[in-house]
Amino acid sequence: MTKCAFFDFDDTLCRGDSVVPFLLYAIRKGAAPWTQLFRSAKGYLLQLGHPEKISGAKESTFSFIKGKTQEEIDELARGFFREIITPRLFEQGVAELWRLKAEGYTIVVVSASVDLYMHLLPEFLPVDAVLATPCLKENDCYTGRIAANCKGEEKPRRIAAWLQENGIELDAAASRAYGDSPSDAPMLRMVALPMLVDPHKKLVAALPDAPHVHWR
Repeated sequence: MTKCAFFDFDDTLCRGDSVVPFLLYAIRKGAAPWTQLFRSAKGYLLQLGHPEKISGAKESTFSFIKGKTQEEIDELARGFFREIITPRLFEQGVAELWRLKAEGYTIVVVSASVDLYMHLLPEFLPVDAVLATPCLKENDCYTGRIAANCKGEEKPRRIAAWLQENGIELDAAASRAYGDSPSDAPMLRMVALPMLVDPHKKLVAALPDAPHVHWR
């Protein structure tokens, strides 16, 4: 059996959201037109009150990747991590990753952010696997389409699929999970030790007995 540590990313390991900063970075680097901001804003306005449409909103945000190769986007994403994400990482969160890695945990980041850039996270942090919202590809080029948003109940589904695909039996009693928002509760309930990171009030209400950590 394997003991795992599951981490949300935005506002758990990294200060704030990463989706909009990536779009702004892509615009600044000339990889996306400035009009992409309007497409993104329109997409998110249309999904307000309809959380099931969030993948469509993300498609509006990332439509500029259509036809681009993974190699092209990976180069952009590495710069994004170096210049934008690394300074925003919580020092205590990074220290916790290294501590758990030294203790033999398999570390998995489970994020609603897109795998467009999130799949590169193991190049920058001691992470064994990343489960994120998939950006679909065809013939090594991005289609501009986005699959199911990796949020809420989708997180334990993605974790279960990953465990099965890799022949891993989860030692839930010895495993941990870290999150900040109520949408992380389904993932947090999978393990014996859920950790609430500077949590929203609704997450505290959902898991009133879970310990808190403060990384801000």
